[in-house]
Amino acid sequence: MRHQKLLSLPNPPRLLIVADVRLYREGIQASLSNLPQFSVIGAVSNAADALELAANTPPDIVIVDMATRHSLTVVRNIRHRLPDAHIVGFGVDEVEGEVLACAEAGLAGYVPCDASLDELVARVESVHRGELLCTPRMAATLFRRLALREDGEGPQPQAVMLTAREREVLKLVDGGLSNKEIAVRLRIEVSTVKNHVHNLLDKLNVTSRMQAAARLGTHVSVRQRGLATNLNPV
Repeated sequence: MRHQKLLSLPNPPRLLIVADVRLYREGIQASLSNLPQFSVIGAVSNAADALELAANTPPDIVIVDMATRHSLTVVRNIRHRLPDAHIVGFGVDEVEGEVLACAEAGLAGYVPCDASLDELVARVESVHRGELLCTPRMAATLFRRLALREDGEGPQPQAVMLTAREREVLKLVDGGLSNKEIAVRLRIEVSTVKNHVHNLLDKLNVTSRMQAAARLGTHVSVRQRGLATNLNPV
């Protein structure tokens, strides 16, 4: 692989990994720790642990799993407390709404859901050089958003990013299924469904399942068509 040929740097960038799924964070930590161009200082499950670790050894780059619960809040907290660190998100769906939401939260770069380890390494290296790697379509989207702001466009509703599982749950909520029925359909525990529903209400800034389902037409179905996922007020 390309990155295996690189020589060790005299002062390799320090990496910190944040992912609430232990298998993911330990796997990424093990893979990146074997590369001479990086120095991995740790892998943690949440922003609080990341900030605690960073107090002793400040990271140059923080890699965040965007499937982590409240991932955008995690990114904002890290960005606020560690302004000198660059944040790279992985597992980002390359659709306009999600990329813009990530950029506005403070990401300096992102890795799509279907990216390989080589691509993760390339994105981290580019961010460390002060560059951004993205598709031409995403670059055009970012420039278009900047142009709209320069033209004095008013503030836009904040984009909301849902995980694949949360989108599944939201569709079933819209279909009128109970938590127990959703658990059976998705073959998961009822308590897990309750957690997903709680996260949906929080992310969509609503207080009931009915209100969450009402947003299906402007979020989930639009996102499946690969268009923007900004939500209009209910």
